[in-house]
Amino acid sequence: MGYTTVKVPTITMDELSQAQKEYSFFYELKESINRKKKKTPGNGFALLKCEERMKPLELLFDAIDQGKVLIA
Repeated sequence: MGYTTVKVPTITMDELSQAQKEYSFFYELKESINRKKKKTPGNGFALLKCEERMKPLELLFDAIDQGKVLIA
């Protein structure tokens, strides 16, 4: 039987804490933009940028939940 060794990506606790802080910052910013009554093109652009920055963080958190990334 031939076993292979697969290197599993790891993340440190500091990197995870930083990612969580960034996610919460962009989430709160997105929520505050959504609460504004006057919709402007600038707010729409900021909303898109927040979502753009949150997507890779969500994928990282999902990978950690699924065990594809280990916390070192």
